[in-house]
Amino acid sequence: MLNPTGVGLIVAALGSALVAGSAGWFGRGLVADLIQIPAVIEQQDRLCEAATEKAAADAVAAEQLRQFKISERVTQRFIDESQAAADDAQALRDALELEIDAYEQRLDAAGEGICALDAAALDLIGVQPQPDRPSGR
Repeated sequence: MLNPTGVGLIVAALGSALVAGSAGWFGRGLVADLIQIPAVIEQQDRLCEAATEKAAADAVAAEQLRQFKISERVTQRFIDESQAAADDAQALRDALELEIDAYEQRLDAAGEGICALDAAALDLIGVQPQPDRPSGR
């Protein structure tokens, strides 16, 4: 059947295949462990980092927009309230002016003087009489 030379060749071929297969398997493991897997991990890290940076930038932009809209509403409300306060103050001044004018007209109609102070007294308190208004305002 098999002669010793044939068996020796088969054993040698199987031994060589075993050594070559083990070396190939070990080499493939080294390539995978030292080159391929770290490259994949590094690529995944870069993708994750880019996605995280984009999410952070989107969050910052959204927060800035939210704060801008709030400040815009607050500023508009301040302007509206300031205008309303100015309108109210002007209405009070106008009402006071009308009341003063009505009072002066009543005094004139009754024949009484509007201001009993003379020029020296008005000067003392720092009021300069105006020619069109004898009250000194």
